[in-house]
Amino acid sequence: MNKTLRISSAVAGAGSGATAECQNGRVGGEAPGVLCHSGIAKRLRSARFLGTHLRTNCLLVFACLLVGAPAQAPTFEVVLRSGEVLRATAPVGSAPVSGDWPGPLAVATAEGVRRVASAEVLALLGCPGAALELPVVTLAGGEQLCGSLVGGDAQGERFTVHSPALGPQSFPVDRLAALAGPGPDRDRVAALVLPRGVDEALVRRVPLGFDWLSGTLHRFGSEGIRFQTKGEDSPRWFAVADVLGLRLGAAAARATPPAAWLCTRTGDRLGVQVEAFDARGLRCRLETDEQVLVHTGDVASVVFLGAHTFASDLQPSEVAESGHDGDVLWPWRRDQAATGGWLVAAGRTYAKGLGVHSRSRLVFRAPAGSAAFWTRVAFDDSAAALPVQGRVDVRISVDGKLRFEHRDLQVGRALLDPGLLPVTPGATVALEVECGKGRDLGDRIDWLLPVFLPAAESR
Repeated sequence: MNKTLRISSAVAGAGSGATAECQNGRVGGEAPGVLCHSGIAKRLRSARFLGTHLRTNCLLVFACLLVGAPAQAPTFEVVLRSGEVLRATAPVGSAPVSGDWPGPLAVATAEGVRRVASAEVLALLGCPGAALELPVVTLAGGEQLCGSLVGGDAQGERFTVHSPALGPQSFPVDRLAALAGPGPDRDRVAALVLPRGVDEALVRRVPLGFDWLSGTLHRFGSEGIRFQTKGEDSPRWFAVADVLGLRLGAAAARATPPAAWLCTRTGDRLGVQVEAFDARGLRCRLETDEQVLVHTGDVASVVFLGAHTFASDLQPSEVAESGHDGDVLWPWRRDQAATGGWLVAAGRTYAKGLGVHSRSRLVFRAPAGSAAFWTRVAFDDSAAALPVQGRVDVRISVDGKLRFEHRDLQVGRALLDPGLLPVTPGATVALEVECGKGRDLGDRIDWLLPVFLPAAESR
């Protein structure tokens, strides 16, 4: 598939020579400009255009200024596969966690430096993260980049996204599943299912929702998006304000699975290979083999994959959900809060977990090799802003036997840690949330890092 994506724009009040580029928290360089996506149909070779996209660029500059704010002493939680959680902290300029993967790590705790094997680390939890008010690119498999699309190669095989946390990153266009501009409906675009027989479509705003416009995307310009709708003889312009985004079918999956999931403070979620952590931050390698440095303050979380299995990667054997009055208010989600967005609890971001709303019962079978189950459970931080404060009862049962229960869990309370729960392969683990006192409107619960762990000797 021959495609090129390009976005650039001029800063308000500046001429063509304006400078406003951000790279990993530093402002400077040439401003990204007009959005251009050309050669989307296989028969199209390329298209170019000039125009402006002021809002996207100004937001990107503002995001860069945020990233470059004065640093504070970073703190991390280091979750071990034993169920132990270490609190790592260090003065500005020092490393709370340091070491080369897969070698031993030094964790700076209040009691002194603790050395742990990197193979024993399940997750590193840093600052809370959320997508900024910028365009979002979704790759096949759910990986996302939040930032301005700033270019593509002359052959139309790659596109470049400028992330405030990662800087400019280039990916094959065949990996692209969705492009959504900033706005209240941004997160809906990637979740929309293309109509049968449609491989490329523009999603257009209408008074009572949206319309699919299947066809061929030609180019972008100051008038908006030039798109040839199926059945029409020629392309026509659509105003950018009327467009939710683009959906492209047949996006290619990753060539190899990731070794870890990285979430950045500014809204990126990518599979990576971790290489080292030091005073500057996290050094990792993307699927494109590009090495990036994520500054310590921009690391929201890193969750490692391996011999263990996260419940969010399994199909539940049983799902039972209902609201206080019978209807399901928010169905459960994998690796997201029940209402959408990232799992954020007690100011920490979790790349893996389950977002649910009372009443909820999810049952999973322990995969082969499992010896223990571990999770944390808490109210999602988004519940704290609601006028109705949630109250729930939570339970974990193994093979029908109650192993953990906490009644009247409330918003703002500390995370609950049930500890390591022994399981055997094939055992059922039920995660239950029951309505507590009052209404259920704020009962947003996160099961954080729910994981089936192998026996200690095989870790």
